[in-house]
Amino acid sequence: MGKTVKNALQKFHISYNRLISILILIILMAVASIVNPAFLTADNLLGILAQNSAKGILALGATFVLMTGGIDLACGNGLTMIAVVASVVHITTGENFLVLLLMCLLLGVVLGGINGFLITRMKLLPFVATLAMMSIAKGVTLFASEGKIMFLNHPATIFIGSGRVLGFLPMPVVIFALMCVIAATLLYRTKMGIAVYALGGNKEAAEYSGINVKKEETKVYVFDGICISVAALVTVCRVGQISPNLGEGAMMDAIAAAVIGGTSTMGGKGTIGGTIIGVLIIGVIINALTFLNVPVIAQDAVKGLIIIFAVIFDALINRAKKE
Repeated sequence: MGKTVKNALQKFHISYNRLISILILIILMAVASIVNPAFLTADNLLGILAQNSAKGILALGATFVLMTGGIDLACGNGLTMIAVVASVVHITTGENFLVLLLMCLLLGVVLGGINGFLITRMKLLPFVATLAMMSIAKGVTLFASEGKIMFLNHPATIFIGSGRVLGFLPMPVVIFALMCVIAATLLYRTKMGIAVYALGGNKEAAEYSGINVKKEETKVYVFDGICISVAALVTVCRVGQISPNLGEGAMMDAIAAAVIGGTSTMGGKGTIGGTIIGVLIIGVIINALTFLNVPVIAQDAVKGLIIIFAVIFDALINRAKKE
């Protein structure tokens, strides 16, 4: 009887967290519509989704990593590196779109694989490993770009960046939606998803239960790398040119979206639906602050405060469950 009540309370808390997130989103949208009367127009809402699609894809990868108890500090610089290197190769080889696509995916898998190797095989802390990769990615980006300005003019890149499906749905939003479906399938319908929750709960217990901890954790970082590569493709196609600042602020937004959506920084808890809500909350906040001409530096401070409050809220909920 006691166990049944405990399970019911756990389910209630999960639903309660999601309800809080949705309520926050509704309140923010109401405030934003007061500040900007054009906020609730279809064009503006689709614009917000398009502008935050790449960050949302990053947040999906961050969700998997955080759920295992890890963190990826290299996702922002990794995005820039992949976008710049892949674009340079794409342009210098005659602007073949297939080259751009394959290079993005290859670099993403390599980035994720190296992170996974350093963390699982070399026993480095995720913070240390990804911090080192962040610096390496920045160096590779500067070396590859050499301060040059290059533009992407292939019809496929233009369509990915600014094209519309069915005449109204931005292509970046479609790609984000597809990545959400893939992430949800992996998390809820595969052994990898079971392993992700188990790794975040207790790695030793997961290993005793027969889960290959090193293999599954490496898979998580490889998937994170793939998310970074897709986000890089969307970003560089939207901008239309290479720049060493493409991924600036992306890491903060990705982690913020995941944490706001209910992903625990301690691991073991998180949902794709929650992360999507977190992405929308970040998007609405940025849109409102931009409309009010709030400087980017101040916007970063606001997002930092949001992360702190989200982590504190998560800690309070976990403490209440234990009591």
